Amino acid sequence: MASAHHTPRHHEDEGDDAIMAETTPLLTSSPVAGGCDPDETKPLLSLTSSSPSSPSSSHSQHTPQTPPSTAPKALPKTQILLLCYARLVEPIAFFSIFPYINQMVLSNSPGLAESRMGFYSGLIESLFSLTQMAVMILWGLLADRVGRKPVLVSSLFGVVLATAAFGFAKSIPQMVLFRCFAGVFAGSIVTIRTMISELSTKQTQATAFSWFAVAGNIGIFIGPLIGGALADPAVQYPRVFAGVYFFEKFPYALSSIAVAVIGSTAVSSTTTRT
Repeated sequence: MASAHHTPRHHEDEGDDAIMAETTPLLTSSPVAGGCDPDETKPLLSLTSSSPSSPSSSHSQHTPQTPPSTAPKALPKTQILLLCYARLVEPIAFFSIFPYINQMVLSNSPGLAESRMGFYSGLIESLFSLTQMAVMILWGLLADRVGRKPVLVSSLFGVVLATAAFGFAKSIPQMVLFRCFAGVFAGSIVTIRTMISELSTKQTQATAFSWFAVAGNIGIFIGPLIGGALADPAVQYPRVFAGVYFFEKFPYALSSIAVAVIGSTAVSSTTTRT
């Protein structure tokens, strides 16, 4: 009788457990109330955050933080501007003779036919670029061997001397010689490009070389103005220079001297500040 009395209770307990197991949710945000076994009532997937001791949280806690990015190197504007000023010298020296080269050729060779004047004028103008092209690589190799500044100063100084001497030429051979001499020393563009590249970074190179290009165009603009404004001053400005023996004997010296003065200031600033 005792066993018969307790059998229904046993079946009722098993039924309750079955109902509890069937009604236990797969997803829950809190433990199920009651005295059930925690392992049986623990959901398979929990919406709550994992415990701090879980591998994912420990991994996130020990993940090293990336250091803050450093500020980019500022562009040394003073040095870049001085190099751009030095860049003016070659285009000024090259283009300054264009306004008066025909007159100079005729005055230095009175018996020359006018039909040959264009040939000699074009030849003298082009010899600068021809000799410059021939020695450009040598200037670059020399800059790598002895240093940037010595090569830059030597190049500018040679262009200054040759350009100044050109204004005193009294024959076509002398004009050819001084023009070739200026072209041989016109290697500063290689050195200036290298120095600008070394002074700038990837972030500032575009700005630096933009200034470099602007300086070259300014030199192309200024050169013919100087040559045209200062050539033969005794004729252009008779109130000031008429009767001055020096300018009557060397009518194209003033233009060349002005270009040489600009080049000398570039040499001085390059020597002391770069």
